[in-house]
Amino acid sequence: MGPTQMDPKAHPPALAAVPDVHADATVDESSTTAGKVRANGVLGDADESSDTVVAASAHAEEKSDDGDDTDGDVMSVSLQRRLEERSAKEEEDDDEEERADAEADEMAARMQRRLAALPGKAHESEPLTIFRVAGPMRDRNRHLYEPQMLSIGPFHRGGAARLAAMEAHKWRFLRDLLARNPDAPLASYARAAREMEPRARRRYAEPVAMSAAEFAEMLLLDGCFVLEFFLKGEDRADDALIDAAWAMQNVYNDLFLLENQLPFFVVERFYGIATGGLGRDYLVSNLLVKYLTVDFGASARDGAGPRPPDGEIHHLLHLYYHWFLPPEDAAAASGAGSGKGEDDAFEEWLSKPVDERAPWQLPSASQLQDAGVTFRAKKSPRSMVDVTFRRRDGVLEIPAVESYTNHAIFANLLAYEQSRGRWELQRLVSYVLLMASVAAGGRRDVEILQRAGVFARGDEGTAAFYAHLGELCPPADFVNNCYEALHRDVREYVGRSWNRHRAVLAHDYFSNPWTSMSAAAAVLLLVLTVVQTVYTVLPYYHPNPG
Repeated sequence: MGPTQMDPKAHPPALAAVPDVHADATVDESSTTAGKVRANGVLGDADESSDTVVAASAHAEEKSDDGDDTDGDVMSVSLQRRLEERSAKEEEDDDEEERADAEADEMAARMQRRLAALPGKAHESEPLTIFRVAGPMRDRNRHLYEPQMLSIGPFHRGGAARLAAMEAHKWRFLRDLLARNPDAPLASYARAAREMEPRARRRYAEPVAMSAAEFAEMLLLDGCFVLEFFLKGEDRADDALIDAAWAMQNVYNDLFLLENQLPFFVVERFYGIATGGLGRDYLVSNLLVKYLTVDFGASARDGAGPRPPDGEIHHLLHLYYHWFLPPEDAAAASGAGSGKGEDDAFEEWLSKPVDERAPWQLPSASQLQDAGVTFRAKKSPRSMVDVTFRRRDGVLEIPAVESYTNHAIFANLLAYEQSRGRWELQRLVSYVLLMASVAAGGRRDVEILQRAGVFARGDEGTAAFYAHLGELCPPADFVNNCYEALHRDVREYVGRSWNRHRAVLAHDYFSNPWTSMSAAAAVLLLVLTVVQTVYTVLPYYHPNPG
C-alpha cells in the first residue's frame, strides 16, 4: 500500500465528528440554564458570604470599639484614682509641713523665752566663781569636797541628813547678829538680800532650782551665819558651837570648800548693815585675816601683814588663796604671766625648744642627791611655793613644811586654782606636783628632806600626803607650770657628768668622819709616795757634781 493510503480504522470519517446543531443548541441551552442556575447559586452564596463577612466585621469593629471604650474607662478611673491619691498625699504633706512649722515656731518661742531670761548680753561671759568639783577623783574623795556639818549656798542645801542640825543654829546666829545693831531691823537685811539675789545667782556655775524669794532667804541666813561665826570668834563670846573644839574645826573646814561658798559681796553687804557702815577693808584686814592665815606657819611671809586684794573678792576660799599665795609671787615665778591671752601663750609655747614643750618632772630626792643636788630649807620664803634652785652650786631651796596639814582645805585650794582661766599660772598645782615628785621614792626621800629641814617629820605619811594631793591635780601636760625655768636648770645641772662623779665621791668617801679620815689618809699616803718617787728619780737626771 502506498504511502498515500489511509487506514479507515485509524482515521474515522470527518462526518462522524460533526456535531448535531440542535443537540448542541439544546445542550448549550441546558448548559446555559444550568450555568445560570449555578452562577446564580454561586452569586447568591457569594452575596450571603459577603454579607456575613461585613456583618462579622461590623460586629468585630463594634466589639473592638466597646473594648477600647472599656479600656479607656479603666485607664481613666486608674488615672483619676492616682491623681486623687497624689492630691491627698500632697495635702497630707502640706498639713504635716504646717504642723512641723507650727511646732518649730512653738519651740522657738519657748527657747526665746529661756534666752530672754538669761542674764547679761551675747558674747559676754558670766563671772562664774562658784563651781562643783568634777571628775572621777571627786567621786573617790567626796569627804574632801562635801560639807560634813554645815551647808552654805545652794549646792548642798537640804541634802545630807547630817547637815540638818546646823539649820537651827543659823536662825540662832541670825538673832544674835540682829541684836548687835538695834537700828538695823531684819527688813533691812531682807531688802538687801532681795536686791542681791539676781547678781548672786549668776555667780554659780549651775542653774539653781530655787525661787527668787527662797534664794534671797538662803543668802540672808547663810550670809549672816558666816558673819556672826567670825564675830563670835573675835568677841570670844561663850557659845556652845564655838566652844566645842570638834564643832569649831568642822565648821571652819566647811566654810572653805569650793562647793560651799557664798559670793563675798553678800557677806560684805551684811557686815556693813550690822556695823553701821564699816567697809570691806576693815572686814578683811581686822576680822577675817585672823582666821584665814592661821595655817601658814613657817611658810608665812615676813614683814608687813597681809593686804586685801585690789580687785573683787569672789568668796572666802578666794581670799584664803590670795593670802596663801600672794600675787607678787607670779612676777617672780617663771613661765607664762597671769592673764595672758590664749594666742600669746600659744605663741610662747611654740617658741620654746622641742625638748622643753613636753612636761618634765623632777626626779626623786634620792636621785637628785646622787646627781649632786643639795636640799636646803629656804629662809624667809615669800610663800609656800617659793622654791628656787641655785645653778652655781646645785642647791634646791624649798620652804619648810611644818604646820600645814589641813588636807581638805589644801584639796579645795587646788580645785579653786583649776577653776580659774586656763592660762593662769597654776602655782599650787605646780608646787604639789614638784613635792610629789621629790618625795616619790618613799621613806628615803622623806628622810633626805627631813635632814634638810624641809619636812618636820620623816615618816612615810608625809610622802603619802603629797602623793595623794598629786592625784588630785591634772596631768602635767595640762598644767601651766610656774617652775619651768627651775626644771630646765635642774635638768641641765644633773646632766653634767662631773656633778654626778663629785656626788658619788662625796657620798662614798665623805659621808661620815671615819670615811673622811680614811680618804684623807689615802690622799696623804698618795702624796708622800709621789714625793718619794720624785726624790728618788731626781738624782738620776741631775747627778751631784762632787
